[in-house]
Amino acid sequence: MSGAQAPRVLETTGGLSVEYRGRLLYSSRDPAALPRRVAAACDKGPARLHLVPSPLLWHGVSELLAAMGPGSALLCVEAEPDLAALARERMPPSLAGDSRLAFIEASTPGEALDAARELGSFRACSLCALSGGFSLDKRRYEEMAAALQSEFEADWRNRAALMILGPRWARNILDNLAGLPSMGLEPLPSFPGPVLVCGAGASLEEALPLARSRRDRIGIVACDTALGTLRAAGLEPDLAVCLEGQAHNLADFTCLGSMRVRLAADLSSHPATFRAVAGRKHLTLARITRSPFLDRVEAVLKDAKVPFLGLPPLGSVGVHAACIARVLGRGPVLAAGLDFSFLPGKTHARGCPSLFAEERALARLRRWPGQLAASYRDRNLRLEGGLLTDPILLSYAAVLAESCPGLLDLRAFGPSIGGRRISLAQAEALIDQAKPQESAASGAGGEGSAAIPSWEKLDAFLRAELARLEALRLSMHGTHLLEAGEFRALVLGSDYLWWGFPDQDRVRDLPQDFLNRLVPQVEYWSARLSALLEDSG
Repeated sequence: MSGAQAPRVLETTGGLSVEYRGRLLYSSRDPAALPRRVAAACDKGPARLHLVPSPLLWHGVSELLAAMGPGSALLCVEAEPDLAALARERMPPSLAGDSRLAFIEASTPGEALDAARELGSFRACSLCALSGGFSLDKRRYEEMAAALQSEFEADWRNRAALMILGPRWARNILDNLAGLPSMGLEPLPSFPGPVLVCGAGASLEEALPLARSRRDRIGIVACDTALGTLRAAGLEPDLAVCLEGQAHNLADFTCLGSMRVRLAADLSSHPATFRAVAGRKHLTLARITRSPFLDRVEAVLKDAKVPFLGLPPLGSVGVHAACIARVLGRGPVLAAGLDFSFLPGKTHARGCPSLFAEERALARLRRWPGQLAASYRDRNLRLEGGLLTDPILLSYAAVLAESCPGLLDLRAFGPSIGGRRISLAQAEALIDQAKPQESAASGAGGEGSAAIPSWEKLDAFLRAELARLEALRLSMHGTHLLEAGEFRALVLGSDYLWWGFPDQDRVRDLPQDFLNRLVPQVEYWSARLSALLEDSG
C-alpha cells in the first residue's frame, strides 16, 4: 500500500471501521449497522445484479446475499488500488467461495460489463453502496451502474427479438452460408466525398431536390424501404441496404425492375433478398447477440476470405445503413428520412410500398385504413408538432445517436438522432466545398479482399456443425453418451438451437424440461443441415 495514503483499519466501540484520506468510510459508532440496513432494503426482484462499490471490510455483503432475489448476484468493484488490496485481504473465506459474488479492481464500465457477463444473465442493475468508499469516486461507479443497466435492457430487447425471429435468422444464416458460392460477393465500395443516408421516413421527400441537384457530388446509401421513393424521384442509389430476415421487405425491390443496384444484405437476411436485386452483391454480418455460433460463423468467413463487413446489433435497417455509410464514407455523412416518428395518417415517404399499396386500393369508402390504424395504436406516443412515435422507434433513435456520432441531420422534425441539425442550404454549401465524388473503389470496409474465397472451408464448416448436432442427437437418444462437460459445451456452443426459448438464461443449468424441448430442435436442425449439404452437392 502507498504509505501515507494507505487505508487504516480502526477499532471502534461498535466494530471495525476504515480511515482513508482523512475520512472515516464507515460509522464510528456501529460500522456495520448502515450497511446491513441498506442490504435489507435491496431490490429483491429476480435476476438482479447488485453493484457493490468499494466493499472494504465487507460489512453488509453477507446480508445482501441472503436478502437478494432468485437468480441474482453481486459484483463488488473497487476503483482505488489501496482499497482494493484491503478488500482482498479482508474478504471472508465464505464469500470468496460463493459463486454468486465476484470482486474486481476496475475503473471503467467495460471492465464491469466483462465481469457481469461471467456472473450470468440479469434483468436489471441495482447500485448498493455499503460503504463511504462509494463517495470517493461516485461518478465512476454511477457510470458503471448506468452502463450495466443499459446493457441489460438491450439484452432483454434482443431476447424478445430472438424469441420471435431467432429461428428465422438461424435458418437464413445457414441457408445463406450454403448459397454464398453462387452470389458473386465483392468487397464493399468506398465513398470519397459526402454520403447521404436515406431512410424511408417522410422527411426524405424534403431532401430529394438536394440529392438531385448534387447527385454527381455525393454518394447515396439507401434503406431498402426507401428505394421506391428514390426511384420515383429519378435517383439511383450507390448502395441499397437490407437487414430484413422475413420475406415482407422483398416488395421494396419490385420498383427496381431490371435496374442494377449494388446491394449490401446481411447474412441473416431472407435468402431471396440476394436474388431479388440485379447488381453487385455485398455482405454484412450483424452480431445479433453474443453467440458462440456467430463467433464460429465470423471466424470461418474470415478464414475463407469471404468479403464482409461486421457490425454490432443495431435493430433498425436505418441505423444499419447509417453505420455502413460511416464506415465507407471518407467525407461527412448526412441523414434524411431516418425519422423514427411519423405524421398522423402518413407513416412513410411517398413511393414506399406501404403507401403505394394503399394508394392503389383507395376507393370512395376505403381511405388509408393501414395508415390510420398505424397512427392510432395504443402504444403510440405523441411528440411536439403532432408527430407520433413509439418506444421501439425511440430506442432506435437512441441507438443511432450512440453508434453513429457526427451525423449531419437534414430532417426538419423527429426525435434527436445525436447529429447536428443543418438546413438544406447549409448542406448544399458543405457538399459544394467538398471534393466531388469519384468512382467507387473496392475494398473499403470489412474483412476479406479481392482474393478468391475458399468455398471448401464453408462446406467444411457446415459439415462440422452437422457433426456437432449428430453428437448431441446420439447422446440425447442414449446411443452414444457424451461426458457431462462435453455435452454441456456442445449445447452452449450451439446456441441457435434455443434462440427461440423464452427461458434462455436457464441453459447453463440444463434443467430436464429445457433438454426435453431441445431434443426436437436438434432433430430439426440436423435434418435441415443434411438437406442443405445434399443440395449444395
